[in-house]
Amino acid sequence: MQIRESAENYLETILMIQKEKGSVRSIDVARHLDYSKPSVSRAVSLLKSGGYLTMEENGFLHLTEAGKELAEK
Repeated sequence: MQIRESAENYLETILMIQKEKGSVRSIDVARHLDYSKPSVSRAVSLLKSGGYLTMEENGFLHLTEAGKELAEK
């Protein structure tokens, strides 16, 4: 799957927040990037379907190995 630069930015942001706070939710990403919550929700949905993210029932986001690899590039 070809990944866009914006998706990489989301993954990098999630990794950065995770290192800072230990846990990440969509609202943390929205605040950090100053994006609307619906925009972040859409991106998270696409990243989940692409296999780059997982989301717990409580809303916490986790990078998959593929997601972490891209975020660290």
